[in-house]
Amino acid sequence: MRFVALLTLALLAVNTADAKERYFAVQPFDSSQQLDDFHIAWYSKHLAAMYEPSLWRTPPNTEIYRVLWLRTFDAPMVFRLTIKPDRSSELVTKRTNGQGGYEPGRVVVDQATQIDKDETQILLATLMRLKFWGAQTKDPEPTGFDGAQWVIESVKNGKYHVVSRWGGGEFKGWALLLMRKSGEDLQPIY
Repeated sequence: MRFVALLTLALLAVNTADAKERYFAVQPFDSSQQLDDFHIAWYSKHLAAMYEPSLWRTPPNTEIYRVLWLRTFDAPMVFRLTIKPDRSSELVTKRTNGQGGYEPGRVVVDQATQIDKDETQILLATLMRLKFWGAQTKDPEPTGFDGAQWVIESVKNGKYHVVSRWGGGEFKGWALLLMRKSGEDLQPIY
């Protein structure tokens, strides 16, 4: 009986380590570009519940942008924009019946929206104006206890970057522009 309990604990530890590594790349030697273990576990738990792919492990010619929106008391949502070869895009939107500050729940919305080239280019140009690729990963502002965590990831030409902002920070306007393309009800926004 004791062997079974120890084996179960060992397997849980391995699965937890895999979940931490699965979604977020480690940026050695630069703590401003790295998420801590608590945030990695929190974000990974929600991405895994929504059956989302790991972005930093995608092929080098891939271009994807993703917003993970974790509102403490409301349904977690993810918005993944995949750029197609013709520069149009597909927006995959998922929502669970959980709460962003607690358990993720199960997927209740999983839909795809096609976005034309012009709208896609507006989204990309807007994000570039915000200097996303040079932004530090960790939120430079203090965070609170109840509210919303906005996690924006991208992979482009083999390069991966992630930023995490309490309340959306400087990326909230861009994220809302993307999220509204889904046609989903986003209320309450915080």
